Amino acid sequence: MASSAALLGGHLATFARRPPRRPPRRRSRRIAPAAFFGLGGKAARGGDASNATSGVTLWGSPGSRSPLVDWYLHELDVPFDAKSPGDPNNPHPFGQIPALRDGDVEVFESGAILMYIADCYGGLDTPAKRADANKWVVWANASLDPVLFIENERGQVLDSGARRAESPKALTRLESVLSQREFLSGDAFGVADVAVASYLLFVPIFFADVSFARWPNTARYMGRCVVRPAYSKAFGGRTAAYLAERIESWVT
Repeated sequence: MASSAALLGGHLATFARRPPRRPPRRRSRRIAPAAFFGLGGKAARGGDASNATSGVTLWGSPGSRSPLVDWYLHELDVPFDAKSPGDPNNPHPFGQIPALRDGDVEVFESGAILMYIADCYGGLDTPAKRADANKWVVWANASLDPVLFIENERGQVLDSGARRAESPKALTRLESVLSQREFLSGDAFGVADVAVASYLLFVPIFFADVSFARWPNTARYMGRCVVRPAYSKAFGGRTAAYLAERIESWVT
């Protein structure tokens, strides 16, 4: 049987960005099996991963948002120690996950953690670079997440806005942006893509019947992100292979 890496490699040409022939146009759920959750081009970088000698520790679990932090740490080759949510040393003030400790620094909330890692190890060493990346990280958490995942008053996810007949404004605009670039900050993969693509890729994991075929640029972007080796390390090769196959069915 072919390895997950070989299977993912076969999708690379399919997910290449294709210049649009014309301006983009507007255009009983099933839950993917929990088994698809795993355990546990090059990214833009400029920081020094060897700075992590004091030890980066991440508290999280496979079924939470913490694997997206794993993903970025793997992209930058930053070594880290993974701890379970129930670990008594979890620094999150509300006892939740993800939470990260790096030496004397303690950070919680996935977006804040991503921005810290990018600042420290990802080469975002100027206000302009930080602004370009952080605007997408904040948008992913504040604007995209509520569109993709519809919750009740108890915070339980009931459905996805990507299923609606009328394209949500956030996805329509994202489709237009991705018609002009490979990744959100240009030609190089970065923290902005980890934040945005993670939420997009969560949708077919939780809602196997939801299709992104009407947003072809977004679908190909999802494909370019899911075939990255660091994604497989964070979410599991089986999850990545399942998603790559699903996405390929939308764009071919």
